[in-house]
Amino acid sequence: MTLQSRAQDKFTHYDNTYINKEYDIQISVDKKDNYSLYIDAMSFDRMHEKGGIILKQNRHQDFLNAIKEAKTKYEEWVKTAKENNVKDFSKKMAIKSKAAGYFLYGNKWNFQFLVDLQFDFRILENKGEIVYLLLINTGELQSSSNQFMKVEGFALVFTSAKEIDDFTASISTDKITEFMNKPKVDDMFKE
Repeated sequence: MTLQSRAQDKFTHYDNTYINKEYDIQISVDKKDNYSLYIDAMSFDRMHEKGGIILKQNRHQDFLNAIKEAKTKYEEWVKTAKENNVKDFSKKMAIKSKAAGYFLYGNKWNFQFLVDLQFDFRILENKGEIVYLLLINTGELQSSSNQFMKVEGFALVFTSAKEIDDFTASISTDKITEFMNKPKVDDMFKE
């Protein structure tokens, strides 16, 4: 399988308040105006920290629908946990969404072109506080060009329904369309 490499432009960013880090979201647009979002994410692998999720245009709406479903379940489970004083818990959600993954291995970018994203709910103590997490993770990724290049995976991590909403608003179809319709700097200065 050949990957058509095109330049990516910085599109936006989101905050992972669980680890107090900001992650970039880049966008790549092909000649037919089809876009792909490259969403940097938190690594589970100490040796390979750069990578994330690729959302092609044809999977974008399914991904947004899956996050909406996960947010509803997250809110329900947070309420249940608080009512029952649950302070340590982990459960996979039965939500399906497909994407692709990317990671930096040494100095080379690698890709896994089909990833079944996993949605997880977790309750744990962090710095003396109980936190309720929604994780959207890739699971282990394996390079499409070298089966021996593997990483433990990457995750989007949210600590509140507001963070989920802010993230989905930042990658909405309207925001992408607005970004793609902005004139390029080079096009503004014609000879």
